[in-house]
Amino acid sequence: MRKRGTRKSSRRFRTFRLVLLSGLLLTLVLIVLVSTLGSQKFGTFHKLAFETTGPLLKVFSGTTRYFSKITDQYIALVHVRAENKRLWDELQACRTSAYRNREAVATNVRLRKLLDFRKKLNLPMVSAQVVGKDPSLWFRTVVIDRGTSDGVMKGMPVVTDSGIVGQIFSVSPNYAKVLLAIAPSSALDVLLQKSRVRGILKGTGSLTCKLDYVLKTVDVEKGDYIVTAGYGGIFPTGLPVGVVTKVVKKPRGMFQEIEVSPAVDFLTLENVQILEQERSFAE
Repeated sequence: MRKRGTRKSSRRFRTFRLVLLSGLLLTLVLIVLVSTLGSQKFGTFHKLAFETTGPLLKVFSGTTRYFSKITDQYIALVHVRAENKRLWDELQACRTSAYRNREAVATNVRLRKLLDFRKKLNLPMVSAQVVGKDPSLWFRTVVIDRGTSDGVMKGMPVVTDSGIVGQIFSVSPNYAKVLLAIAPSSALDVLLQKSRVRGILKGTGSLTCKLDYVLKTVDVEKGDYIVTAGYGGIFPTGLPVGVVTKVVKKPRGMFQEIEVSPAVDFLTLENVQILEQERSFAE
């Protein structure tokens, strides 16, 4: 019982002190307000009140400014982060748009060249796009998005505005495989443009070809152009095939060893033209 009474007395004393302190602070505030709004002349009591409340007001004002500054900095930081995110999103959108524009320009230039090639050659053609590549060394082929439903048949020649690509190797209703001119199993009748001497162009499996069956008596130089011979009615005469990059005449043998760089860049092959011919290789 005594403990409970002691606790109640302690609580009452604390409450009394809190009320007394609040009353004193309120009285000081009222004095300041009255002195501020009233006469501009300060008495001794007024000065004492200001001296007493001044430090408290200074601490309160400084604390308020400190927290206000922190709040402003935090709000500014949030705004900066939001602005950075907005600018980053705009930069990514601009990069994507620039990439699309460059791709559209490149595609437009490439297709325009193919269109000019079609007009220049003046032969019936079927446009196709490369949709796949075969990594095999012996069967260097690409898959195009045209087939028998588009009139494509086995043996049809495939070209670009740069030159010879190859021939249709196999065909399905909607797709076809093209055997590239650089494939080891490929062989084309060609001519040395300058001397009009015939030879057989064979693939090596790499990005070069070799020209076989050209006699040592024929004058062949680095930089000479190779074109299609037109024999067999497959390829028209005079289409670009490649350029001679190396000539070797060995002591033995009848023929020269001639290396040819293809006119077509097979690494960047995207769009091709299929020449429609009445003749095609038998299945």
